[in-house]
Amino acid sequence: MDFSEISARFRKKREESAPPPAERNFAEIHALRARVLGVLLRDARLANNLSAAELASALGESEATILAWELGAQSPSLPQLELIAYRLNLPISHFFGTQMLERKQQRELTTPPHEYTLLRQRVIGIRLTLARREARLSLEELAKASGTDAETLSAYEFGQLPVPFPQLASLAMALRKSPSYFLEDVGQLGEWLALQEMYDRFCELPEEIRAFVAQPNSLPYLEIALRLSQLPLNELRAVGEKILDITL
Repeated sequence: MDFSEISARFRKKREESAPPPAERNFAEIHALRARVLGVLLRDARLANNLSAAELASALGESEATILAWELGAQSPSLPQLELIAYRLNLPISHFFGTQMLERKQQRELTTPPHEYTLLRQRVIGIRLTLARREARLSLEELAKASGTDAETLSAYEFGQLPVPFPQLASLAMALRKSPSYFLEDVGQLGEWLALQEMYDRFCELPEEIRAFVAQPNSLPYLEIALRLSQLPLNELRAVGEKILDITL
Protein backbone atom coordinates (compact mmCIF):
# COMPACT_ATOMS: atom_id res chain seq x y z
CA MET A 1 0.00 0.00 0.00
CA ASP A 2 1.57 3.28 -1.09
CA PHE A 3 1.44 6.64 0.71
CA SER A 4 -1.32 8.13 -1.48
CA GLU A 5 -3.67 5.23 -0.68
CA ILE A 6 -2.96 5.51 3.05
CA SER A 7 -3.58 9.27 2.87
CA ALA A 8 -6.88 8.75 1.04
CA ARG A 9 -8.10 6.23 3.64
CA PHE A 10 -7.11 8.51 6.50
CA ARG A 11 -8.92 11.47 4.90
CA LYS A 12 -12.06 9.37 4.35
CA LYS A 13 -12.06 8.16 7.95
CA ARG A 14 -11.62 11.72 9.24
CA GLU A 15 -14.52 12.95 7.10
CA GLU A 16 -16.75 10.13 8.36
CA SER A 17 -15.96 10.94 12.00
CA ALA A 18 -16.38 14.71 11.58
CA PRO A 19 -19.61 16.19 12.98
CA PRO A 20 -22.17 17.24 10.35
CA PRO A 21 -22.02 20.94 9.44
CA ALA A 22 -24.46 23.10 11.32
CA GLU A 23 -27.54 23.97 9.30
CA ARG A 24 -27.79 27.62 8.36
CA ASN A 25 -30.87 29.43 9.56
CA PHE A 26 -31.75 31.18 6.31
CA ALA A 27 -34.87 32.77 7.73
CA GLU A 28 -32.76 34.52 10.35
CA ILE A 29 -30.11 35.49 7.77
CA HIS A 30 -32.72 36.96 5.43
CA ALA A 31 -34.39 38.87 8.26
CA LEU A 32 -31.05 40.35 9.33
CA ARG A 33 -30.17 41.35 5.77
CA ALA A 34 -33.60 42.94 5.35
CA ARG A 35 -33.06 45.05 8.48
CA VAL A 36 -29.57 46.15 7.34
CA LEU A 37 -30.91 47.03 3.89
CA GLY A 38 -33.75 48.96 5.50
CA VAL A 39 -31.31 51.05 7.53
CA LEU A 40 -29.27 51.81 4.39
CA LEU A 41 -32.41 52.76 2.45
CA ARG A 42 -33.63 55.13 5.15
CA ASP A 43 -30.16 56.64 5.55
CA ALA A 44 -29.85 57.23 1.78
CA ARG A 45 -33.33 58.76 1.58
CA LEU A 46 -32.65 61.17 4.45
CA ALA A 47 -29.26 62.08 2.97
CA ASN A 48 -31.16 63.19 -0.15
CA ASN A 49 -33.66 65.22 1.93
CA LEU A 50 -36.59 63.16 0.66
CA SER A 51 -39.65 62.15 2.61
CA ALA A 52 -40.91 58.58 2.35
CA ALA A 53 -43.88 59.90 0.37
CA GLU A 54 -41.61 61.70 -2.13
CA LEU A 55 -39.47 58.62 -2.70
CA ALA A 56 -42.58 56.48 -3.05
CA SER A 57 -43.97 58.84 -5.69
CA ALA A 58 -40.68 58.78 -7.64
CA LEU A 59 -40.64 54.97 -7.62
CA GLY A 60 -44.33 54.39 -8.27
CA GLU A 61 -44.73 52.68 -4.90
CA SER A 62 -46.87 53.43 -1.87
CA GLU A 63 -45.49 55.24 1.15
CA ALA A 64 -46.40 52.18 3.24
CA THR A 65 -44.15 50.03 1.03
CA ILE A 66 -41.20 52.39 1.47
CA LEU A 67 -41.66 52.38 5.24
CA ALA A 68 -41.95 48.58 5.27
CA TRP A 69 -38.66 48.34 3.36
CA GLU A 70 -36.96 50.71 5.78
CA LEU A 71 -38.21 48.75 8.79
CA GLY A 72 -37.01 45.49 7.27
CA ALA A 73 -40.54 44.06 7.27
CA GLN A 74 -40.29 43.72 3.48
CA SER A 75 -37.45 44.10 0.98
CA PRO A 76 -37.28 45.56 -2.54
CA SER A 77 -36.41 43.37 -5.49
CA LEU A 78 -33.22 44.02 -7.44
CA PRO A 79 -35.03 46.02 -10.18
CA GLN A 80 -36.66 48.14 -7.49
CA LEU A 81 -33.28 48.60 -5.81
CA GLU A 82 -31.82 49.70 -9.15
CA LEU A 83 -34.51 52.37 -9.42
CA ILE A 84 -33.81 53.51 -5.86
CA ALA A 85 -30.07 53.78 -6.57
CA TYR A 86 -30.78 55.78 -9.74
CA ARG A 87 -33.21 58.13 -7.99
CA LEU A 88 -30.84 58.69 -5.04
CA ASN A 89 -27.78 59.03 -7.31
CA LEU A 90 -25.87 56.20 -5.62
CA PRO A 91 -24.00 53.17 -6.95
CA ILE A 92 -26.18 50.14 -6.39
CA SER A 93 -23.24 48.42 -4.68
CA HIS A 94 -23.82 50.83 -1.78
CA PHE A 95 -26.80 48.70 -0.80
CA PHE A 96 -24.76 45.48 -0.88
CA GLY A 97 -22.66 46.56 2.10
CA THR A 98 -23.20 48.02 5.56
CA GLN A 99 -21.57 51.47 5.29
CA MET A 100 -23.92 54.37 5.92
CA LEU A 101 -23.59 57.62 4.01
CA GLU A 102 -21.72 60.59 5.41
CA ARG A 103 -24.30 62.88 6.92
CA LYS A 104 -24.43 66.37 5.51
CA GLN A 105 -24.05 67.94 8.93
CA GLN A 106 -20.71 66.13 9.28
CA ARG A 107 -19.36 68.19 6.39
CA GLU A 108 -19.77 71.53 8.08
CA LEU A 109 -16.86 73.94 7.74
CA THR A 110 -14.56 74.26 10.72
CA THR A 111 -14.10 77.94 9.78
CA PRO A 112 -17.14 80.22 10.22
CA PRO A 113 -18.62 81.01 6.77
CA HIS A 114 -18.08 84.77 7.08
CA GLU A 115 -14.38 84.31 7.93
CA TYR A 116 -14.02 81.80 5.11
CA THR A 117 -15.48 84.15 2.47
CA LEU A 118 -13.29 87.07 3.61
CA LEU A 119 -10.16 84.92 3.48
CA ARG A 120 -11.04 83.49 0.08
CA GLN A 121 -11.82 87.00 -1.17
CA ARG A 122 -8.22 88.01 -0.41
CA VAL A 123 -6.79 84.84 -1.97
CA ILE A 124 -8.80 85.40 -5.16
CA GLY A 125 -7.50 88.97 -5.25
CA ILE A 126 -3.91 87.73 -5.03
CA ARG A 127 -4.51 85.22 -7.82
CA LEU A 128 -6.07 87.93 -9.95
CA THR A 129 -2.98 90.09 -9.49
CA LEU A 130 -0.60 87.22 -10.27
CA ALA A 131 -2.55 86.20 -13.37
CA ARG A 132 -2.70 89.81 -14.60
CA ARG A 133 1.05 90.23 -14.17
CA GLU A 134 1.68 86.91 -15.86
CA ALA A 135 -0.42 88.14 -18.81
CA ARG A 136 1.52 91.45 -18.72
CA LEU A 137 -1.64 93.53 -18.54
CA SER A 138 -2.16 96.78 -16.69
CA LEU A 139 -5.18 97.33 -14.47
CA GLU A 140 -6.72 99.51 -17.16
CA GLU A 141 -6.12 96.94 -19.91
CA LEU A 142 -7.65 94.07 -17.93
CA ALA A 143 -10.56 96.25 -16.83
CA LYS A 144 -11.33 97.12 -20.44
CA ALA A 145 -10.98 93.51 -21.63
CA SER A 146 -13.36 92.24 -18.92
CA GLY A 147 -15.96 95.02 -18.84
CA THR A 148 -14.87 96.20 -15.37
CA ASP A 149 -13.66 99.63 -14.34
CA ALA A 150 -10.08 99.93 -13.07
CA GLU A 151 -11.09 101.17 -9.61
CA THR A 152 -13.35 98.17 -8.98
CA LEU A 153 -10.72 95.80 -10.35
CA SER A 154 -8.16 97.27 -7.95
CA ALA A 155 -10.57 96.67 -5.06
CA TYR A 156 -10.98 93.06 -6.23
CA GLU A 157 -7.22 92.53 -6.28
CA PHE A 158 -6.78 93.94 -2.77
CA GLY A 159 -9.58 91.73 -1.48
CA GLN A 160 -11.65 94.75 -0.53
CA LEU A 161 -14.67 93.65 -2.57
CA PRO A 162 -16.05 90.20 -3.34
CA VAL A 163 -15.94 89.36 -7.05
CA PRO A 164 -19.39 88.32 -8.36
CA PHE A 165 -18.99 85.11 -10.33
CA PRO A 166 -20.12 86.50 -13.75
CA GLN A 167 -17.44 89.20 -13.46
CA LEU A 168 -14.88 86.62 -12.31
CA ALA A 169 -15.69 84.48 -15.36
CA SER A 170 -15.08 87.48 -17.64
CA LEU A 171 -11.80 88.26 -15.88
CA ALA A 172 -10.72 84.63 -16.20
CA MET A 173 -11.50 84.67 -19.93
CA ALA A 174 -9.53 87.89 -20.42
CA LEU A 175 -6.60 86.32 -18.54
CA ARG A 176 -6.92 83.07 -20.53
CA LYS A 177 -7.60 81.14 -17.36
CA SER A 178 -10.34 78.72 -16.41
CA PRO A 179 -12.63 79.82 -13.55
CA SER A 180 -11.30 76.75 -11.72
CA TYR A 181 -7.96 78.62 -11.46
CA PHE A 182 -9.57 80.63 -8.66
CA LEU A 183 -11.07 77.66 -6.82
CA GLU A 184 -10.05 76.78 -3.29
CA ASP A 185 -7.42 74.02 -3.50
CA VAL A 186 -6.45 73.43 0.12
CA GLY A 187 -8.22 72.62 3.35
CA GLN A 188 -11.51 70.89 3.99
CA LEU A 189 -13.56 72.56 1.27
CA GLY A 190 -10.66 72.52 -1.19
CA GLU A 191 -10.36 68.75 -0.91
CA TRP A 192 -14.08 68.36 -1.51
CA LEU A 193 -14.02 70.66 -4.56
CA ALA A 194 -11.01 68.81 -5.99
CA LEU A 195 -12.83 65.50 -5.58
CA GLN A 196 -15.87 66.85 -7.42
CA GLU A 197 -13.63 68.18 -10.20
CA MET A 198 -11.94 64.79 -10.59
CA TYR A 199 -15.30 63.05 -10.73
CA ASP A 200 -16.55 65.47 -13.41
CA ARG A 201 -13.41 64.90 -15.49
CA PHE A 202 -13.82 61.14 -15.11
CA CYS A 203 -17.41 61.40 -16.38
CA GLU A 204 -16.17 63.29 -19.44
CA LEU A 205 -13.89 60.40 -20.48
CA PRO A 206 -15.05 58.13 -23.34
CA GLU A 207 -17.31 55.35 -22.13
CA GLU A 208 -14.86 52.55 -22.97
CA ILE A 209 -12.10 54.24 -20.93
CA ARG A 210 -14.42 54.71 -17.94
CA ALA A 211 -15.38 51.04 -18.15
CA PHE A 212 -11.70 50.02 -18.28
CA VAL A 213 -10.72 52.21 -15.31
CA ALA A 214 -13.63 50.92 -13.23
CA GLN A 215 -12.52 47.28 -13.59
CA PRO A 216 -10.50 46.06 -10.56
CA ASN A 217 -8.34 43.96 -12.93
CA SER A 218 -7.19 47.16 -14.64
CA LEU A 219 -5.41 48.47 -11.54
CA PRO A 220 -1.94 47.05 -12.43
CA TYR A 221 -2.12 48.65 -15.89
CA LEU A 222 -3.18 51.98 -14.39
CA GLU A 223 -0.30 51.83 -11.91
CA ILE A 224 2.13 51.22 -14.79
CA ALA A 225 0.65 54.17 -16.70
CA LEU A 226 1.00 56.36 -13.61
CA ARG A 227 4.66 55.42 -13.16
CA LEU A 228 5.39 56.03 -16.84
CA SER A 229 3.74 59.46 -16.65
CA GLN A 230 6.13 60.41 -13.83
CA LEU A 231 9.29 59.49 -15.75
CA PRO A 232 11.49 62.20 -17.30
CA LEU A 233 11.14 62.40 -21.08
CA ASN A 234 14.54 60.83 -21.81
CA GLU A 235 13.82 57.83 -19.55
CA LEU A 236 10.36 57.43 -21.06
CA ARG A 237 11.90 57.44 -24.54
CA ALA A 238 14.39 54.75 -23.44
CA VAL A 239 11.55 52.57 -22.10
CA GLY A 240 9.70 52.97 -25.39
CA GLU A 241 12.77 51.94 -27.38
CA LYS A 242 13.23 48.83 -25.22
CA ILE A 243 9.59 47.85 -25.75
CA LEU A 244 10.06 48.26 -29.50
CA ASP A 245 13.19 46.09 -29.38
CA ILE A 246 11.24 43.34 -27.62
CA THR A 247 8.19 43.45 -29.89
CA LEU A 248 9.97 43.82 -33.24
